[in-house]
Amino acid sequence: MTGYAEDDIKNAAEIREWLTKLISEKQEEIERIKITLSLIDSVLKQGSFKTAANLNLDKKSFSNPKTNIVTEGIKKDNMQYIQKNQEEQSQASETRQIKRIKDNSLIAHVEISNERIEIIPMESINFNIETPPFKSFFINRILEGMKSKDMEKVKQGQLSEIDVITFNTIPKDDKGNILKKIDIRNYKDKERINEIFNTVAWVFTRMLEKSEK
Repeated sequence: MTGYAEDDIKNAAEIREWLTKLISEKQEEIERIKITLSLIDSVLKQGSFKTAANLNLDKKSFSNPKTNIVTEGIKKDNMQYIQKNQEEQSQASETRQIKRIKDNSLIAHVEISNERIEIIPMESINFNIETPPFKSFFINRILEGMKSKDMEKVKQGQLSEIDVITFNTIPKDDKGNILKKIDIRNYKDKERINEIFNTVAWVFTRMLEKSEK
């Protein structure tokens, strides 16, 4: 016995099929980008494009002390700007889009910051949280599974309890069935971001398919 229910095995098989299609699409996109890059390189080679290394600069300008002082000042300002920009980017949030594979339609936005993930369906789409496999797979298997691993680390003294992953589904109707947002905190690492993103993309796609039947 594997310990997995028949529905879990079926869901895993469907996720595998979805990921295979996604990989194929991304590979085609990469090939198109490579072709475009090759065309651009061809245009640059045939044109009058010159790199800074090929420019015939006046060497005397570099021997002028005043020029050197100005140059050093510019370098210092640039380094400070780059450092500040990098710090701002590390704190800024990342936005990803969830699209349905069959028609490339946008179905949700995912906002990612250092300690938080917000999954926000498009306003025009009503996801009922009772529609499988939202609770059975995404909540109970994926998110609860991550929480269980964190709690195990708490027991072993490897993690503080306040750092355990938490999640909450926020409704947009009075009955509490229609999903407005999923709020996930303390996800901790990039692997979890990718797992959450890929899984919820598949789950939302399946929920749409069920609602259209």
